[in-house]
Amino acid sequence: MPSVKSIPLAAALRGNSDIEEDGFNLPDALFKTIRHFVHGFFPALTRIPDPRNPNLITYPIQVFFLVGILSFVLKIRSRRNIKYKLGTRKFIKNLQCVGNIFYSKCPFPDTLLHGDTLNKLMSRIPVKYSHDLRSLILRALIRSRCLEKWRILGSYAIAIDGTGVIVYHKRHCKHCLTRKLTNGRIIYYHPVLEAKLVCPGLGLALSIGTEFIENPSEYADKQDCELKAFHRLIPELRKDFPQMSICLLLDALYANERVFKLCQEQRCSYLITFKKGSMPGAWEEFQALKKLAKNQRLKLLRGKQTQKFSWINNIDYKGRALSAIEMTEIEEGEQKFGAWLSGWFVTKDNVNALVFGGRGRWIIENGFNTQKNGGYELEHAFSNNSVAMKHFYIFLQIAHIFNQLLEKGSLLRKKIRQTMGSLRVFSERLWALMTETLIDEKLLRVILDRRIQIRFDSS
Repeated sequence: MPSVKSIPLAAALRGNSDIEEDGFNLPDALFKTIRHFVHGFFPALTRIPDPRNPNLITYPIQVFFLVGILSFVLKIRSRRNIKYKLGTRKFIKNLQCVGNIFYSKCPFPDTLLHGDTLNKLMSRIPVKYSHDLRSLILRALIRSRCLEKWRILGSYAIAIDGTGVIVYHKRHCKHCLTRKLTNGRIIYYHPVLEAKLVCPGLGLALSIGTEFIENPSEYADKQDCELKAFHRLIPELRKDFPQMSICLLLDALYANERVFKLCQEQRCSYLITFKKGSMPGAWEEFQALKKLAKNQRLKLLRGKQTQKFSWINNIDYKGRALSAIEMTEIEEGEQKFGAWLSGWFVTKDNVNALVFGGRGRWIIENGFNTQKNGGYELEHAFSNNSVAMKHFYIFLQIAHIFNQLLEKGSLLRKKIRQTMGSLRVFSERLWALMTETLIDEKLLRVILDRRIQIRFDSS
């Protein structure tokens, strides 16, 4: 694919490669970005089985998934706002424009479906199809090799962590987890265990797998938990990506033999936060041995920053050889400390890369924070139906992937910085353009067919 400078597509179409980035249309950029990175996304929507009577269908199945995902891309914050924030004539015309381009044999209607209609259909479609749609997106990104630069020693970094999603004060369904508060009150909640492909140095946190933490029944003897969900998630992740080289970034909760064994069985490398309390015997052995292994230390100076590394290989833990790494960073009097366990054999040549990767686990926390406080409303109950609720969760994850590709991609990076100031303003502007202006269908067709290169901005 030929290299093309980051210029407005409309200017590129005129053959002028010297014009600066200005006047770029955000809706065009959205659909170009999706088509560029995931060429099979729009065709995949037509392959989702439709459980409805074909003689009674008003809205094709593609409309439901497009509206569901776009509602999170545009951050409308609730299901009822599909009517109030997307129900403009121009948004409907824009949706029809997209339908004409990608689904010419299946015209979209001139009305917008109601949020309740979306919820009703999602409750009838197995969650597998939303899951498969997300997997298709990640496979396309991996095969395009656009994330190669941010691998850890050749492995894609996948951070795994649990987070709360929805909390109720009354039982919502038989799958609710329960917790008794100090005041005696019982809350009912639905957490998830999320796997995100993270890019240390770039800041991307792309959802690649989800395991919903839920009880099998209302009267379960033992509640589901994060560790149980982890042992379900990793085999599914490996099934979806059988050839991918994986390095799991985990917190200290996962420092135990069952996790080490599962990682070995599923061919996953790992970097696990190492703390004294999680594996006290191994911790004491590491602290004793590192004082003796003076040749297993490294000091790096980067301007005002000083980093000191020490490591020990072949620490015995229940017959398993582990490596332990410790890092101390000092900058302008402020000191930071970190330690990790790994199955890798650590040397002076790879210790810096391993520490850099291990520290990248915080990116998943940033992802959760964005989804909770950045307009995606992760903790909002978009549905009371347990199946539809999972669809909406994955729609949110897909939307966040697309928005990150837009935000980090070279098509818009200068425009966001210079004319919008913040990503929140960027989302609001995208919503305004999608609902108050019309997409030029002829120009969008040409833009979509134009072969360009979108680079990621790591600054």
